[in-house]
Amino acid sequence: MARSDGAGGVVDAVRARALESVARTRAVGPHFFGNFVGISGAGAVDGRAGLHLDLEPGDPTGGRIAPTAVATVADLTMSAAIRAVLGPQRRLGTITMALHHLEPVVHGPLATDAVATRVEVEEERGFARCDLRDPRGVVVAAVEAWFVAMPTPPGRTLGPVPWELPDDVPVPPVTDAELTAAEREAVAACEEAGRRAAAGGTSVVEELLGGRWTPAGDDAVRGELPMGPAHGNRGGHVQGGVLYGAAALGAQRVVAEGMSLAEGHLSFLAPAEGDLLVVESRVLRHGRRTSFAESRLRAGDRLVATGEFAFHRVPGGSGA
Repeated sequence: MARSDGAGGVVDAVRARALESVARTRAVGPHFFGNFVGISGAGAVDGRAGLHLDLEPGDPTGGRIAPTAVATVADLTMSAAIRAVLGPQRRLGTITMALHHLEPVVHGPLATDAVATRVEVEEERGFARCDLRDPRGVVVAAVEAWFVAMPTPPGRTLGPVPWELPDDVPVPPVTDAELTAAEREAVAACEEAGRRAAAGGTSVVEELLGGRWTPAGDDAVRGELPMGPAHGNRGGHVQGGVLYGAAALGAQRVVAEGMSLAEGHLSFLAPAEGDLLVVESRVLRHGRRTSFAESRLRAGDRLVATGEFAFHRVPGGSGA
């Protein structure tokens, strides 16, 4: 997508992507957040899958891809590879994810390639690896994760995801007047994220996780991030890429200036529900060339994820 000029152009592009995401979610799934960050794909066979990640709507960062979007497209690609073995329409939950950030700054669009390295059919779980390549064909991130099949939440019916459907499934456009209350809330959240991104030259995807951050002692911060329909997965919980992105944002805030995210490892302890995600991050070690931080994520009184992140200093750079 071409870069939009001015705040109004960014917000217009964000709104257009948000309305398109509503339409795609209704017609082919999988969920609003995945469609908003720009994920599409053509199928998964024999334990292998490949998806595409578009540029951010409005492209306010000049083609940069946020870690949140990297984690989201990798998560969906790996789960698609495992479903290609277990069978379509399974609901998979991420158990752990390790994401190696091989470039300090990632420019899109990106193409992914995931392989289900091990699938235990009787236990309904699997392990997959995924490479992400930029337009040059360079691997800019490498990811691995464990997944397990989960029951469908009561009252929900989960259909196939887009890459399990024919390419010609129609996606009728959706107008403002046709939006449900939840869809309207999701679109409004994206528009507000677009305004903040345009004003600060930041990432729309990261701004969609925007919240209030306050100091929480020496080398520690606490973030309160409002969650809503824009952040959910097919099961109605906060999407795994959002959780990874929130944990990484907190960790980035407590390390020294000029540090770039090198690696993150997130354990998904429980589904995240509710309208507020609390992130508590602290430094584990400060070094001249490397730093380490951890994040703990809570939804209500439940600990839903823990993560550890490694950062390194990039010569001549200012960090991610």
